[in-house]
Amino acid sequence: MKKTFLLIILLSLTANLLYSELNLSGVDEREFINVNRIIENRNYFVNKLQIQAQYNPFRLGLKFDYYKPHFDKFMLINDDMSNEFIEDQLNTEKDEYYFDEYYLQYESDHWFAQAGTFEAVIGSGIVLHNFYDDDFESDSRLIGGYVNPVYDRWQMQLFGGVMESIDPNLEDEYDQVGALDAAVSFTEKLTVGGSYVLHRELINADEDEFNNRTVYAGKLNFSSSLFDLHTEYATSKDDEDVTGSAIYSNIASYIGKFTLIGAYKNYENFDVRISDLPMVNHSGQILEHSWDAGKDEEGLMGEIRFLPNYENEFIVNYAEGWNSNFMVRLANFYSEFKHDFEVWSFKAEFESLEQLNKEDTNRWYKEITPTLTFDFLVKESPVLIKAEYQYKEEDKIIGNYSHFEPRLQTDIAIGNYSLSVAVENQIGDSDSPEDGDDGEYWIGGELATTIFNNTDLRLFYGKEKGGIVCRNGVCKNQAEFDGIRLSVTTTF
Repeated sequence: MKKTFLLIILLSLTANLLYSELNLSGVDEREFINVNRIIENRNYFVNKLQIQAQYNPFRLGLKFDYYKPHFDKFMLINDDMSNEFIEDQLNTEKDEYYFDEYYLQYESDHWFAQAGTFEAVIGSGIVLHNFYDDDFESDSRLIGGYVNPVYDRWQMQLFGGVMESIDPNLEDEYDQVGALDAAVSFTEKLTVGGSYVLHRELINADEDEFNNRTVYAGKLNFSSSLFDLHTEYATSKDDEDVTGSAIYSNIASYIGKFTLIGAYKNYENFDVRISDLPMVNHSGQILEHSWDAGKDEEGLMGEIRFLPNYENEFIVNYAEGWNSNFMVRLANFYSEFKHDFEVWSFKAEFESLEQLNKEDTNRWYKEITPTLTFDFLVKESPVLIKAEYQYKEEDKIIGNYSHFEPRLQTDIAIGNYSLSVAVENQIGDSDSPEDGDDGEYWIGGELATTIFNNTDLRLFYGKEKGGIVCRNGVCKNQAEFDGIRLSVTTTF
């Protein structure tokens, strides 16, 4: 009897100790969608629940996703498609539920380790960058193990795991990835490192056949009072004797009130999934929309920032890119002037992008985008007005098209509520599927607020063209949408 009583006391003390040391946190994201899919309005529900439990140096994480049914937001549906084809596409949508992440972490002063689902990056990402892109629903995360010891002047990353194959013929099959990255700081200003990566791309699941690609890389970082330099070089080879190389470097110099920034890239046969290559231009564009990033490209970018005082800022950025025979080219120019008054400010921007591909598509494309943005207060309520007047021109074998896309956006915050309304119009014809018809309008508004102290609510109603959209302080690469979208995010 005494033993049982002592055991109950011991268990109670242990449970109380665990409870006092255990910290639970998480995020619950719910999205309700009613979207116009031409044939009929369709309803969708998404719930993403992420929970973390931390006990001293250990952390356990789980993320559960539920779709009813799964909404393919990037599936383009237009009036040119037959009703039978659209209905067939929509019927492929189905309920889905699965554990999206699960991991166990350990962290101390000198060690970090993780087992389960994780993201990984080496340097700038040219060697390896495994991550989940929610904007494009692209997932290259690893399932495996990761170790990161850090001691004084050196650190190391060692990880290995499997990555879901994107080959449509290899559904629910996996590639294999392993990597070692080490860096040593010789001084406070100079750090040198090296990396090794093995990517085993699955070719035939029945015969367990892989294409093995190895990558060797080096990197250097140097910092001083006059400039900061970062440079990386990588070389690769696979079982098919395809060799590749990648060079990426950037430098920032500080001369009085001027900041000078330069970047250079040179990629050859580095168009692989595990790499996330910097584009080295302000717009973040690849050489041409049908050209594989990293296949064959070289480029330079230069930027001048001038801050004469606290009220004014000037930025000028120019970049060019080309392939080895100069048949595929890009030119990108961006300029900005911002002035802050006592209670309001304005920013003027101008950007032009030109792309040419005579290698395999014979296409020329140009867009010019002047933008004015005003920030001011109306009785202590911040207001933003953004006016954009984009011009696009495209020359293909089938003909030449040009059109304007004027866009006006207004954001206003009143107390705990923020409202963003945007109107966009197309003037002229286009042959690109992402554009609309002559005279078409996109009108949409989003209301954002915080309820119950820890819950954010966003309600969008209307039609939006897509692209990078910034509303109520949040920027996302939004897909084309027409309907109602309610998002509820709770943190705990």
